[in-house]
Amino acid sequence: MRGLLRPIAPFVTLAAVLLAWLLAVRVFGAPPMLLPDPADTARSFRAALRSGELATDALATVASAAAGYAIGCSFAFALAACMALSRTAERMLMVPVMAFQSIPKVALAPLIYLWVGFGARSSVTLVALACIYPVFVNGFTGFRAVDQNLVDLLRSAGAGPGRIFWSVRLPAAAPQLFVGLEVSVVFALLAAVVMELVAGERGLGVRIQSASATLDVATVFGALAVLAAIGILASALLRAVRRRLVFWQRDTGGVEATA
Repeated sequence: MRGLLRPIAPFVTLAAVLLAWLLAVRVFGAPPMLLPDPADTARSFRAALRSGELATDALATVASAAAGYAIGCSFAFALAACMALSRTAERMLMVPVMAFQSIPKVALAPLIYLWVGFGARSSVTLVALACIYPVFVNGFTGFRAVDQNLVDLLRSAGAGPGRIFWSVRLPAAAPQLFVGLEVSVVFALLAAVVMELVAGERGLGVRIQSASATLDVATVFGALAVLAAIGILASALLRAVRRRLVFWQRDTGGVEATA
């Protein structure tokens, strides 16, 4: 019975949310300006899909988020490895990293617009900055949590720092790194939409802003649904890659550590 419920549980939850939405609108009379009818939202979604505008905006957001995600996560991985392997680097960089993390990345959006300019480059920059810390903190923790006995064993066998890193430290940190990567997916979409609201030319953030200006709440809900779907698909893809690469760890079906 439990095996049967597991695949259908998300759809049961989705059906419950849709039912509550219908009741709020059609039974309790929620104002359309605050909560649109699901049928109106579906019609607006289909119209935008047929016109190609929704696909164009979604692709623009995904492209900016993916580019910034790759840049930010790559930098965070290198930073975590450097600081985990070198106490000197840790002492020099830990305080600046923590100080940078304490700044809300959303607050940097106007500055990035002034520095980088209008359009996709601003989105890529903010996404990269937003993705650094989750990968860094999980990677740093994972690299430092390696079994020292294994390190000593390889070192006694004549292995150099590079061999030890790829054979021991990276596999030990891989589960934690994937936690950071999954958390960063959420941050990437958030940063991309925020930057599109500030200085975007295309994207779901621009679509949400223009629809809000005309009180087209149904279009806003449609764009939010697309963002949710993108996040779910990206997380599912990361979990599939994690199961393939980190095959020795039992899959828990989600994020099991904080960022």
